[in-house]
Amino acid sequence: MKKQLILVTLVALSVISCSKKNNVPPSSKGYFRAKVNGVFFSDSTSASISQGLNPMYGPLETLITGHYNNGTITLKLPSQVTAGEEPLAQGTQDAIRINENSGSYFFAGFNGINGSPVQGSGKINILESTNTGANSFIRGTFECIAPVDSTRGIILPPISITEGEFNLKWQ
Repeated sequence: MKKQLILVTLVALSVISCSKKNNVPPSSKGYFRAKVNGVFFSDSTSASISQGLNPMYGPLETLITGHYNNGTITLKLPSQVTAGEEPLAQGTQDAIRINENSGSYFFAGFNGINGSPVQGSGKINILESTNTGANSFIRGTFECIAPVDSTRGIILPPISITEGEFNLKWQ
């Protein structure tokens, strides 16, 4: 009988210790990471979520930003973020924007600079978004092939982002 009780206790402890919550620990901002052209990066210090605001109309968009060695990646979403996959199709406002330190700009989805849809493909998948005070966070994945913004007259190969993921605390 003691052996069975010990076995049940060990199994219960292992199940409890293996389960994990998806929310960001209270002491952490979270992370933003991906592979850019096959090179992995992770940003857990300057990654952020913000909302673009218009004083007359309120929130316009949600911006999720992470930094890598060559620049910044920004995921642009509607002001109200809901769970689900968002393909970056022409005609939508969703976009992935890459600003390189060299001054080159790459887009997949909607080009917010001149307001026109651009070439490129990808998706942003919001897995979970909570708004519960101090424990509010957003978690998801993203990927894209983003061509250079051709309105600047620069010819560069497109940037490929794979295995992108984020889990960030609302500030």
